[in-house]
Amino acid sequence: MAEDKIILICAIGRSGSTTLQLILNTIPNSNICGENEGAVNSLLEFYKQIKNTYNRVDNIEFNKLKNEDKQNIFKIFQNGTKPSWYNSFELEQVKQTTRNTIITMFKKNDTTNVWGFKEIRYNGKLELLKEFRELFPQTKVILNIRDNIKKQSQSSWFKKDPNSFKKIIKETNEIVEFWKNNRDFCFLNVLEKMYNKQHMIQLFQFIGCSEHFNEDKIKNLLLSTRES
Repeated sequence: MAEDKIILICAIGRSGSTTLQLILNTIPNSNICGENEGAVNSLLEFYKQIKNTYNRVDNIEFNKLKNEDKQNIFKIFQNGTKPSWYNSFELEQVKQTTRNTIITMFKKNDTTNVWGFKEIRYNGKLELLKEFRELFPQTKVILNIRDNIKKQSQSSWFKKDPNSFKKIIKETNEIVEFWKNNRDFCFLNVLEKMYNKQHMIQLFQFIGCSEHFNEDKIKNLLLSTRES
């Protein structure tokens, strides 16, 4: 598991994220999945809240107790520990269970060593990507945007929303700002730059898959999946 390459595509709708997903799946033994309605975000939110619960000041004395004493709620109360935040879970066990859930979702089989997913539903919660990296430190994030926001706002479902242009600008600014602050694990990809060979070489270098860069396959995918 520690040797696996884990790649997340964090995108805005109609920015070429599906095309990028297909390009990354040209890598041997890869499994970059599609969207999951933000389900992983909910899982990361759960993990973050569990950590906050475990590390509350109220819990400090409780967490010092021996494991066998933690199961004896009456003994806890008799010792004067506040019961309002009593929980019997072990943080490391919850952390491993959360990891295992994500692995089950995206690591297709034992030979899959490049895996992840793309998602467009972050709704101002990009910081949750840091929780993901806490679970999987080797994670690389590709932040996906589009230069031509006017065309993007007139594409597919966006054209039905009169406020789509403003919304896309806001999301784009949030993504760019997150990239500026987290360049150590984030790569900023722009739809229009995907047609530039050098840019795509840099992207493959960033995710540690330089040897699997295949210019012909990428060209064919870009031609067949050109975003409107």
